[in-house]
Amino acid sequence: METVVLAAISFLSIIFVGSLLALIMVCRHKYCQPFGFLTHQFKDTRPEINLISNEDVTDMELDDVRLHPNIEKILTDEQWVDDATGLIPHCLAILKKCHHLTERLVAMMMTRVPQQSNQDLNEIIDVAKKISPRVDDVVRAMYPPLDPRLLEARCMALILSVTHMALVIRSVCQLRTCNWVEAALTDMEENLQVLREAGIALESTSAHQMNGISSIECSELNPSELISGNSVLSRNAVNTF
Repeated sequence: METVVLAAISFLSIIFVGSLLALIMVCRHKYCQPFGFLTHQFKDTRPEINLISNEDVTDMELDDVRLHPNIEKILTDEQWVDDATGLIPHCLAILKKCHHLTERLVAMMMTRVPQQSNQDLNEIIDVAKKISPRVDDVVRAMYPPLDPRLLEARCMALILSVTHMALVIRSVCQLRTCNWVEAALTDMEENLQVLREAGIALESTSAHQMNGISSIECSELNPSELISGNSVLSRNAVNTF
């Protein structure tokens, strides 16, 4: 009798352990493997938007530095023609001026310093890589609905990135001043001023609308309710004294 009981317990234990192992294998196959596969796929196929490719910087040339790989396509895109706000032309003007300024800075660098050291080249390339995402930010802000405050902030960030590159190149070229760079930055300030004024006008309009809503809500109150309310407050004040 005892032998039969032990045999049954052993048999059930084997079935239990086997079922547990099978369950573990199924869960691992169902949850762990697809997650790792998707992670691997996401890592391999995620797009990288860089001004400069991720190759070894020692294999790169200075003339690879540009404002954005698709700057010509952005500037000539016909979808900007339908703008009715008058803000898009100023954004395009800033993009175009930054593009020309970048090209002129690179040309000056190649002319004044024909043989660039790896340190100087790497520094310029590192700064240039930060410009392309700023261009993408400006283009995304140019799609409706337009917010002039956002446009101003994005354009300002782009101008600051280009200014940073100008300062680095001017330092490498050992120039104390560069009048045409300052003139280009001043010219872009006029376009920024238009965006700034549009943002101020938008804030003023929003404030007037909020004040109008508040006035309407106050006018909808019943004057008799206001009088009775004031009477109650007066009686309460007298009673406290």
